[in-house]
Amino acid sequence: MNASAHGVWAEVKDLVEVGESQDAYVFYGHANDPAGFALPAMESSYLMTPDGQKITLNTNKVEGEWVPGYGWTGDFGVSPVVAYWPGNYVYVAPRAPSYSNKTLRLTYSAAEAVINAGNDSSASFKSGLPMEISSQKPLYQIKNKENVTFTVKYLDQQVNATYSAYPQMTATKVQKGFTNDKDSFVINFNQTGMWVVNCYYDVIGDGEWTATYDSSSNIFKTGDAVPFNTTRYSTILSVWVRK
Repeated sequence: MNASAHGVWAEVKDLVEVGESQDAYVFYGHANDPAGFALPAMESSYLMTPDGQKITLNTNKVEGEWVPGYGWTGDFGVSPVVAYWPGNYVYVAPRAPSYSNKTLRLTYSAAEAVINAGNDSSASFKSGLPMEISSQKPLYQIKNKENVTFTVKYLDQQVNATYSAYPQMTATKVQKGFTNDKDSFVINFNQTGMWVVNCYYDVIGDGEWTATYDSSSNIFKTGDAVPFNTTRYSTILSVWVRK
């Protein structure tokens, strides 16, 4: 099975020295179609520090540059980050809410990636998002052919979330399912490289969203009152799998 839908994802160097700086990247599109990258309307990216501080980042939109591993690309976002203290940092790049006028669904989605500074062995990290994903082992220690248990909660509550995971570059052999009456699921990382782990949960309820941007498909304009009956919260976690 292929993962055919467009998606947002983040890329960082996941293991750094304390005090090391780097650029964090956010992409939107298909990894195997770099020229088609097209960053949608975004909210402010931020960095969650190991002690729970939320640092708003400056994100520069870059257009048509050469990126190692992708070649010539469409546009994407770049944010400079620094890991000042030991522990796990979470780079978060939230999209502006997206809307479907066919399903009347409003979606809040965000890409995230974890940076471990100082080879800290803790697996714990927090993004500050409504959908929190966590791992039983440090992400930077995940290796090929390993089964890893992840936990997902919505507002710190166990829910029947939908999950999927796949190698980002090929987007094939998707592992997916529902958490049902548990808050955890297992992914078999069966090849090296970057994987995307996506979890989402739908909240049923009528409401109106005041549009914060003009829809590219002319469904709404800034300031319009947009009706919805479902709100989806989606978190997309990037994981680098080692040999």
